[in-house]
Amino acid sequence: MKKLLSVFSIVIAIVLGTHSVVFAANEGLFMHQDTVIPAGQTVENVIVTGGNAEIYGHVRDAVIVFNGDLTLGKSAQVGGIVVVIGGKISQETGAQLQEYVLNIAFDNAVKNSLFIAGGSLLGIWFIQIVLSLLLILLPVLTVYVVKHRLHPFVAQIRHSLIQLLMIGFVASLMVSAISILLSITVIGIPFVVLLLLLVLLFFVIGLTAISIRIAEWMPNNSQMDTWLQAFTGALIVMAAVNIPLLGGFVFLCLLWVSLGIMVVWVKEKIQKKG
Repeated sequence: MKKLLSVFSIVIAIVLGTHSVVFAANEGLFMHQDTVIPAGQTVENVIVTGGNAEIYGHVRDAVIVFNGDLTLGKSAQVGGIVVVIGGKISQETGAQLQEYVLNIAFDNAVKNSLFIAGGSLLGIWFIQIVLSLLLILLPVLTVYVVKHRLHPFVAQIRHSLIQLLMIGFVASLMVSAISILLSITVIGIPFVVLLLLLVLLFFVIGLTAISIRIAEWMPNNSQMDTWLQAFTGALIVMAAVNIPLLGGFVFLCLLWVSLGIMVVWVKEKIQKKG
C-alpha cells in the first residue's frame, strides 16, 4: 500500500508545479528544488521534481526523482523503491537499498525513440479517425449520387449474403494475383491503379448497400429515408471495424461482400446483353 501511495504522490508533486511543499520531517518531503537529506535524518518518502536529490540519511519507503539526478551517499539507507526519471543515479559504496531501482534517462536515443513512437501513434490515431469518418460519410453521399439504383444491390444481400462473401473472397484473390502480375512491368502499373480504383468504387457501393441492409434490421426502419438508413447502418459498421483485433476481419468481410455484389451484378449485365 505504501508503494502505491508513493507512486501517487509523484503525480501530486508534478501537479504542484513550481510550488515547494514540505511535510513533517518524519513523514516525507515533496520538493521542486535541490534537496539534501543529511546523515542522521529519517523521513518516510522523498519526492523531488525539477531538481537534484542527495540522500545521506534514512528514507523508510520511497525515493522518487523526476527530471533530476539522485546521489546516494555511503550512509544512505532506503527501505523502499528508488525511481529516477529523466536523470541519473550515483551510488557510493556502502549505500543500503532494500528494494528495486528504476532509472529512465532521457538521452538522445530515448528521446528520438519516444518521438518516433509518439508520432507513429498520433499518425495511426489520425488515420483511424479519417477512415471512420469516411465509413460514415461515403454511404450517405453514395445514396445522393446513385439514389434508387442501390435497390438491386441491397436485394442481393437479402437473398445470398454467404454466397456473396465466398464469391468476393475468390474475387479478391484474383484481383491480388492480377495486380502482382501487372506490377512486374512499368506498363502494367497504370492498369493496376485502374483496377484498384474499380475495387474502391465497388467497395463504396457495397458498403452503402450493406449499411442500408443493416438498418433494415432495426425497428421502425420503414419510416427512415434511404440516406438515414445508410447513415445508421454506417455507424454500426464503423463501430464494428474499430473493435480491436476483430475490426480487421470485419473490414475484410465488407470488402469481400462488396466484391461479390459487383461480380454478380456484372454477370447479370453480361447475361442480359447475351
